[in-house]
Order: sequence, then C-alpha cells, then structure tokens
Amino acid sequence: MREFFYPSSIAVFGVANSPRNLAKNIIMNCEEMGFEGDIFPVGREGGSLNGRSILVDGDALPTGIDLAVILVPASAVAQVLDACGRKGIRHAVISTGGYREFNDQDNEAERQLLAVARQHGIRFIGPNCIGVICTQSGLCTPFSPMEPKHCKKGRISIIAQSGGVATQTTNHFSDEYVGFSKIISAGNKLDLDEVGLIEYLMEDDDTDQIHLYLESIENGRELLRVVEKCSKPIVVFKANVSRTSARVAESHTAALANNDAVLDGFLKQAGIVRVRDIHDMTVCAKALRLPPLRGDRLVVISLSGGFAVILGDACEAHGFECPALPRELLDEIEGFRRAGVIRMSNPMDFGDVHDLEALFFALERCLSLEYIDGLVLCLNYTPRFERMFGNTGNLREPFLTALKQLCMEKRKPVSVSFFSEKMYIDAFKRMDLFPVFTTPEESVRALRMLRDYWRNRLAADNSGDD
Repeated sequence: MREFFYPSSIAVFGVANSPRNLAKNIIMNCEEMGFEGDIFPVGREGGSLNGRSILVDGDALPTGIDLAVILVPASAVAQVLDACGRKGIRHAVISTGGYREFNDQDNEAERQLLAVARQHGIRFIGPNCIGVICTQSGLCTPFSPMEPKHCKKGRISIIAQSGGVATQTTNHFSDEYVGFSKIISAGNKLDLDEVGLIEYLMEDDDTDQIHLYLESIENGRELLRVVEKCSKPIVVFKANVSRTSARVAESHTAALANNDAVLDGFLKQAGIVRVRDIHDMTVCAKALRLPPLRGDRLVVISLSGGFAVILGDACEAHGFECPALPRELLDEIEGFRRAGVIRMSNPMDFGDVHDLEALFFALERCLSLEYIDGLVLCLNYTPRFERMFGNTGNLREPFLTALKQLCMEKRKPVSVSFFSEKMYIDAFKRMDLFPVFTTPEESVRALRMLRDYWRNRLAADNSGDD
C-alpha cells in the first residue's frame, strides 16, 4: 500500500500537450507540490510536456514503476491496465468514470477492468476518483488544476468518496491551518475501500487521526472489525441520508443510501465521531488534539459578559452544565477586579480584569477542581489589547504555549476562541501551537465532539471486554 503514497516513480496515462487535456494537470500538480520521483507521461499523440517526452505506448515504459495514474476512456482502461501489469506495475489510480455509477447493468468495461486487475494482482483506487494527495511525498494526482503549494502539511489523513469533496477538504483543512498528511479520493471503491485504506492509515507514522467522507458503507462488519483494532480517532461525515440525495449519489459514486438511525447506532458502537459537514471535520480535528474530556461539567471564562451569556446557552444546548464554583475561589478571583462592578459566577464575566497573571490564576484554580472536567475560554484580542495587559511584545506565542502546558499538566481540555478581527484569529491559528476555534459557539461544539469521542470510545472498549 505504501506505493500509493510514496512512489519512487509514476506513469500517467492519457496525457497530451493540449490546453484541454486533463491528464497533464496530474503531472503539473505533482511538479508544483514537489514530487521528486520520476514521472513518465503516456499518450497516443506523443510530443512532449515540460521537457518530458510523452510515450505513445505503455510497452515503452521502463520496469520498476511503482504507480500508474490512468485517465483514458473507460473502454480503454483494461488495455492500459494490462500494459501496466506486463511492466510490473502493481498499483494504480483509475480516475476514469463511466462504470457502475453510469451504467450498473452488465457494464463490460467494469468487468474487463476487474478481470485484468485480478490477472496481474494490481490493487487500485477508484475508478471515478481523483486519487491521492500526500503532503509528505508531494504526490498530487487530481486531474483538475490545483494550487498544491497552498496545501498545509499536518497529521490528519482523509478518505473521501467524492473527488470534489476531497478537493474542498484540501482547501478547508489548509485554510483552517489544521493541515493534512494524506487525502484519498476513493471513488467507486471497486477494489480498495475505506476498510483497506484505514488498515494502512492506522499503521501510518504520518497519521494521527483518520477522517472519512462517505456516501455508502457496503461492509459494516468489516469496518467495525478494523475500527476496533484502531487506536487512532476516526471521524465520519456520512452523506446520502435522504431520498433526494440518494438519486444523485447513485449516479455519482454508485453509492446506496444507508439507514441513518442504524448508522448512528453503528458509529457510536464503533467509537466513531460523526460530523455533519466539512467544516466540522476541521473543528473535530482540532478538538481531538486536546486532552480527553471525561464528563459534562465545564467552567466558562469570557472577557465579554455578552459572550458569557452566549456560551452559557451553547453549553446547555450541547448537554453541558456549568456548576457553581466555591465562594472562596470566586472571592480570590474578584480580588483582581479593577472597578469591582462585576460579580463572578460560572459562566464567568472576566471583563473587569485585565491581567494575564489573574487569568492564569483563574484557569489553574478552576481546572484543579476535581468536579470540573474542562474549560471554555473566550478572549478579546488586538495588538493594543496586549498593551492593556502591560506587554509591549507579541503575547500570542507565549500565551498559547502556556495554555498548552496548563492543559497537559491538568489533563483537562481548554477550548479557546477570540472575538477579534479575522486576521488576528488567523494569526493565532497559523502558529499551530494550540487549537484555536473560529467562534465561541464553535469552541463549545468542539468540546461536545471531544466528549462524544471519549464517551463512545470508552463504551466500545468496555463492550469489547465482555
């Protein structure tokens, strides 16, 4: 399986030096992403592309190529795959569409494809997919023009049944400064499906979390078997849950809808977190970098009374409670107030305190309470705001570092957000020192995902002991 992500060389079939040719984009994307292996273009018109000769016959390829990327008409794929097999290529990305998603009755092209793959022992991703993006190796097989240099490296790997969703996931995980290790567009899953891909990723040293966008789950028992062995968090965005979406999904990736209520139960049983959109995949990815959340009792600290109210509503909406804090602790925290006009409670309006030492005193003491499971922190930020704290330098890095140390020491999560201009929020995210959430409400939703993961995971582990 490693050859799908770290090939020493690739052959790209269907290439022509023409503005409308799609296969040439595969080569250009790999070049721009920094792929250092050998690339061999193959296309019936010949010519050259970016200094590389386009071979007109697959039989002219050298031996020892690790991966083929195929974008030719469906009727020609089996023939190309046969040429790959004769050259010893045992791994392929088949980008071509026109199989069961187009015609599920006696599809001769599909039958021939599977027969040739079995004959030569070729494993393949697809068909009807954009293949693989691997930020470590620079492999980037989508056939649409991309901006590979914008891809941010990270430690999340994503399996997406849809090529378009895979592309947008690339953008979103990079824009949120979460980054990714690998994105795999699985397409029709005629050979490799999420089960086989998870089996690889669960042993992959460059992957800490596994996220999936799925339109169908054909083999729930096998998926459960693999997930039960996986120590890494698994997050699923499952689409195709309505009659309306089922019509387009079947013609998109030949996906059949699954019963949504049954699916919810299955995911909980497996210890998998379910999210509802691509953005929440990034929210969950950040949340899972925090220490475990073992219960429902939170402290909320906000530099805005209004956001303290909003966060209180959000906590209750997501099944959390904000229990009363000891009076003696509140008295100590109130001792840091300037005007003395705000009484502390939980949620806590910290708007009358402008002192980092006081803030970390409150954070440390609240997290030390045995009955408190985690904390929500909402702060204002501008460079001028730093000067109000008596600091003339850049507080962002030391603040996030101190917050991370506190979380690790107390083994409890702090979910932090800022009400500020987007450029300042992005500056915190860009540092990638500690998870930063886009809005206060999102920070509470993140803790709900974190709690659900650990609750479901514990239940799954306990059921396995029976």
